[in-house]
Amino acid sequence: MTDLPVTETTDSTVTSNSSLSTDVPSAQLSDQQIDLICQSLYETGWVVMEDSLSAEMVQALRTDMQQRDQNQEFFKAGIGRDKELVLRDDIRTDRICWLDGDNPVQSSFMAMLDQLMTAVNRRLFLGMNHFEAMYAIYEPGQFYKKHLDSFRGQRNRIMTLVFYLNPNWNSADGGQFLLFPEVGEQGQNVTDALQLSDAPIAKVEPEAGTVAAFLSEEFPHEVITAQATRYSIAVWFRINDGIPA
Repeated sequence: MTDLPVTETTDSTVTSNSSLSTDVPSAQLSDQQIDLICQSLYETGWVVMEDSLSAEMVQALRTDMQQRDQNQEFFKAGIGRDKELVLRDDIRTDRICWLDGDNPVQSSFMAMLDQLMTAVNRRLFLGMNHFEAMYAIYEPGQFYKKHLDSFRGQRNRIMTLVFYLNPNWNSADGGQFLLFPEVGEQGQNVTDALQLSDAPIAKVEPEAGTVAAFLSEEFPHEVITAQATRYSIAVWFRINDGIPA
């Protein structure tokens, strides 16, 4: 039986203190949106929310992605972390680029992430103290098999968010995000986690502005093979004992 991969690629912790240009769209969430995310995480451990990003912010982030891709800043994604990182085309075939907050568009997006992380910490007492964010491009034919972002008890990645940047996405374009039932205590055992139900609890179209958020240790997830170029941003709110909260 194939192990359920736990994915952590090379760390790129980000903080943002850059001043924003006045012509950069705001990425701030409303109080109602923050309430929905916090309440859903408390009740079920996951949430899917539309209109988390404005059309202007979606376009600005897509443009940033495309420019970086043209500059050959994207690289093939792997499985594992640091010295254990390996390329596994049978599991994952997308390309990625870490956000570093070096321009006003990324800084605006990261300010929103900081706003959300602070709000979730205040209400759910999760103790998260930094985040990492990563652009991902799936070309036609590319996918990401069922996996976990973090194993229970490791206390590194606590909350996962995936923001989608694909206007007018059609179901026939594939690339849907599947979220599977939480693994609970069995998440400490890879084989046990694989044997849990394969029936997803959510199937999410990667439509522009939609975000899927969930507890990283609890929910396996998957990206179905894309039939059109698919843009997204993966974000992890983390605990790092070496970084003060």
